[in-house]
Amino acid sequence: MIGIVISDTFLVCGVCTENEGKRTLNNLKQVPYTEPINNLLYLEGELNSILGIALRRATEYIPVSGQDVVVAIDDDFVHHSVLDTEVDLAREDYWDYINWIEQKKNRPESQEISLFGQIYLPEETNIHIVACPIPLTRTIKLSIAELGGNPYWMGPASSVIIDAGHVSDAAMIKKKKNQYEFHLVQNCRYDHGLLSFTAGIPRIINATQPDDVILASFRLVESDLDDVPVYSPGKLGRQAIAAWESSDLRLMEPFDSVSLGSALLSDEVVSHFELNILSELIISGATGHSFNFFEEPQVTDFLFTELFSDEKEPYLEPVQVLKENRSEKVSRPMSSGEMLWLFLALIFIMGLFFAMNYIKFREDINRPLFGTKSEYTVKRSAPRNIISIVDEKSEHDMKMHLHSRAVTSILAKLFLETDLERYNNLTVTKSFISLEYMSGLNPDIEHTLELEPTSYSVEATGDDSTMFLWYYSFDFPTLEKIDTLDVGLDKDQFLVQLDTIIADYTLKYF
Repeated sequence: MIGIVISDTFLVCGVCTENEGKRTLNNLKQVPYTEPINNLLYLEGELNSILGIALRRATEYIPVSGQDVVVAIDDDFVHHSVLDTEVDLAREDYWDYINWIEQKKNRPESQEISLFGQIYLPEETNIHIVACPIPLTRTIKLSIAELGGNPYWMGPASSVIIDAGHVSDAAMIKKKKNQYEFHLVQNCRYDHGLLSFTAGIPRIINATQPDDVILASFRLVESDLDDVPVYSPGKLGRQAIAAWESSDLRLMEPFDSVSLGSALLSDEVVSHFELNILSELIISGATGHSFNFFEEPQVTDFLFTELFSDEKEPYLEPVQVLKENRSEKVSRPMSSGEMLWLFLALIFIMGLFFAMNYIKFREDINRPLFGTKSEYTVKRSAPRNIISIVDEKSEHDMKMHLHSRAVTSILAKLFLETDLERYNNLTVTKSFISLEYMSGLNPDIEHTLELEPTSYSVEATGDDSTMFLWYYSFDFPTLEKIDTLDVGLDKDQFLVQLDTIIADYTLKYF
């Protein structure tokens, strides 16, 4: 399995194997970006040239071909919100309401997002909603698929911690300057927000629950309410640890429950926060149960007992089968009156059966008993316009033929006007072409194919930067736009062209 953690300025990639229930981290690599991506989440072209290239560079050290790939992204890339549940509302009603709220926000058309919801069972107190940029999800999923991997799961880093399954109620904190971003699950309810400490006194900046409830959950104030363990994937200083001293603070250490392989790069320096997220990706159960950005947008049910049952089967006491003492029914003989009524009922049922079949038989021979006169009747169906049916089918066949010609022409130009030995990678499907071409000069493939590339990037290779790796992606023309293609010569044009080329000829018509 391959685990990838994507942050604002770099990504961390690791590969692990499982043997007899023990998981081992075999290799680890951190790949920096050429520039931060937090402001480029809705620009697919920029993401492909920055994040896509970083993923390809990571696979040079850790191949993903044929592997399941799980991805955790920074919570700053997504937007968290909650929706309180109500009685007698179905999942479809919640989903329609969530989409209606999103439409009321009037986002710009350039900011495409996917909505995902999660309900914690069995209480179903509220719905945890996450809005994720579509260009970010699409870039990661397509890049993994092009590299031969299987996009198995992707979600926010907070879900990797709080949905890990160590305990049913848990919280995660992440320090941001003098504030702490928190994500909390307690009593099947999700909450999030910001808090800070002023002279050692906790203060809620914003939260989806009342301040006293949040502080009591973290045991920062005296209360009779239950508290939850607080996990910190990032490092905390002495003052921060002292501020959280009254809470059940659990400082996470990377790969605490994972064995390290001999091939692990010893000089690889990775951020403490990303290492802890990668560790939880390897050992936690969130990847199989929490909402998945690689799937279609929907509301997911999350049940902790299912996650616990996957890890360890609970001990079940033997169930004793209790036999009920039921009194045996005593059969009595039927009286003569009951026998008579039963006989009449059978005769009535058989009479109805023969009557229905006789009526159906008369209709089959065109002599119905009801609704018409005694003579024969003939019903004619409405005539079908054969010419329009033939024309419609011919037009569709012509479009299919022209579409095939267009695709064949594009592939012929690509193979005849480029050097096949310079291809580093070439993917051809029924809808698009994706290629990596090695050349010192610009191959100008978009003008060769006369197509506008859907994605384009270039990367220098070698120490002297004299050779470059050109990345292209083109979409084949669709069947709806096939009318713009050249349909060739009709019969009259063909004869005129023959007359201008051939001087002495004889034409015979058959």
